[in-house]
Amino acid sequence: MLSSTTVWITFAIYMCFLLGVAFYVTQQEKKQKDGKGLLKTSVSWPVLVMTYIASLMSTWVFFAGPGAYYRGGLGYWLSEMSYIALFPIIAHFTMNKVWMINQEMGGTFVTPADFYYERFKSPVLRTILGLIFLAASFPYISSVLVAIGQAAEYATGGAIQYTSAVVVVGLIMTVFVCIGGVKSAATADTVQGLLFIGLLWFIVIACLIVGFGGSFSAAVDSLWENAPGFFSYPGPDGWVPYASRFGYPFSCAIGWTIMLPHVFVRAGYFGDNLKSQRKLSFITPLLQALVWTGTMLIGLIGLALVTGLATSDTELIIPYMINNFVTAFNPTLASFMMIGFFVGATAVGLSTANAFLTVASGIVSSDLLKNTFKIEIPEAKETLVNRIIIAVLGIGSLIIAINPPELIFTLIMFSISIVMPLFPILVFGLYWKKATKQAAIAATLVGTALVLLTYFAWDLGNTWYGAIGLFGSALTMVVVSLLTKQDEADAKDFYDVCDQATEYFYDVQE
Repeated sequence: MLSSTTVWITFAIYMCFLLGVAFYVTQQEKKQKDGKGLLKTSVSWPVLVMTYIASLMSTWVFFAGPGAYYRGGLGYWLSEMSYIALFPIIAHFTMNKVWMINQEMGGTFVTPADFYYERFKSPVLRTILGLIFLAASFPYISSVLVAIGQAAEYATGGAIQYTSAVVVVGLIMTVFVCIGGVKSAATADTVQGLLFIGLLWFIVIACLIVGFGGSFSAAVDSLWENAPGFFSYPGPDGWVPYASRFGYPFSCAIGWTIMLPHVFVRAGYFGDNLKSQRKLSFITPLLQALVWTGTMLIGLIGLALVTGLATSDTELIIPYMINNFVTAFNPTLASFMMIGFFVGATAVGLSTANAFLTVASGIVSSDLLKNTFKIEIPEAKETLVNRIIIAVLGIGSLIIAINPPELIFTLIMFSISIVMPLFPILVFGLYWKKATKQAAIAATLVGTALVLLTYFAWDLGNTWYGAIGLFGSALTMVVVSLLTKQDEADAKDFYDVCDQATEYFYDVQE
C-alpha cells in the first residue's frame, strides 16, 4: 500500500505537468495570434490520433475494461475487435465528410449539434440534441472521478477517503480545462497517451512474470482448468449473453467511436487537413487493437490468478494483483506499479473528462444560451462565460460521482447508448435529400425514449445497450420523412457545400 502523502505528491506532480502544458499552449497561441479560443482548435495528425485514442481509453483501460474481460471472457474481446474493424468504414462515410463540410463552411462548428443544424435548419432539433449530448456528458465525466477516487482509496488502503479524492481531483480537473482549453488537453493527451499505453503493457508483462513466470501458456492452462467459461459464451460470469454479442459491439462501433460528443468533435472538426483525417481513420484502429488487447490480457491474467471476485471488485483487478501477488515478489516493483496505476488511471481518465467538459461547455454556451434562449454573449466575455460553464459542469459531475452505481462500466455504457439514436439522423442527413427536420426531431425523441425504456423499464440495457433505440430512430426517420415535407431551400446550401467537399476529396485522392 502507498502512503497518502506519496499519492498526493504524485498527483501534484502530474497536475503541475498538465498546468504547465496549459500555460505553454496558451502562451504560444497568444504569440501566434491565431488561437481559436477555449473551445475550438485545429491539430496535426499525430496530436489528432493521440487525443482521440486518449479520449477513448478513459477509465476503460485501468478499470472497466479489465473488469469486463474478467467477467465476460474471450468473447468480450472478440466483440471489441469486431467493432474496431468497422471504424475506418464508418469514419470514411461519415466523419471524413463532416470534416470536409466543416472546412468548406469555414471551420466554425463547435458542438455536434452545429452540424445537424446546418443540414436541417431546425432550432428545436438543435436544442434537443444539445440536451441529449449534455446528458451523455455527466455520467461519463462522473465515471472518471469515480475511477480516480477508487484508485486513490485502494492504493492507500483507505488512508485517502474516496469522497476526498473525488472532490480534490474534480476541482483540479475543472481548473485545468478552464485555464487551458481544447488544445492544451490535446497536447497533453499526445504525451501521456503514448506513456500510458506503454504502462499498460508493462503491467501485463509484470503480472504475467509474477504470476506465471512469464509463461502465457501457463496462464491459459490455469484458466482452462479453473475458469473454462473464459473461452466461451456467455463468459465466466455469464455476463455475455447472445443478445450482447450483437448489442455491445454495435453500440460501441457507433456510440463510442463516433457519436459521443467529445469524440464527434475530434473525429469531425479537429483535423488540420485531409491527411490528418485519413491517418485518424487507419491508425486509430491499430492503436485501439493494441490497447484493448493489453486490457484483455490483464483480465485474463487476473482471472487465471484468482477466481470468484465480487462484481464490484473486478474493476479493481490491477491493484488487487499488485497488492496480493507483486508485493510478495518485489515490494519496490509493487510500489512503482501502484503509483503507475494511480497516475495512469488519473491521466487517461482526465483526458476524457477534459474533452467532455470543453464540448459540454460549448453545448451550453452555443446550443442552449445563444441559439435557444437567444442570450448574446459579447466576444470579449466568451472565454469567461465558457470557464464559468465548465466550472458548473465539473462540479455537477463531481456531485454525481460522490454516490455512484456499482460499476463504472454502467456509467460509460449509458452515455454511449443515449447518443446512439442520433447516428441515423447523421447518415440520412448526409445522403438522403428527402430527410426532413420533422423526421429528425421525431427520430431523436423516439430513439431516446427507446433507450430509456431499454434501461429503466425493460431491463435490456446491459445486453442491447443503445441498439434498440438506434433501430427505432432509423425507422422513424424513414417513415416520417416520407410523410412530411421540408422546404428544399433549407438544405440547398448544405448540399452545395457537400458536393464541393466531395469533389475536393476525390481531386485530392487522384
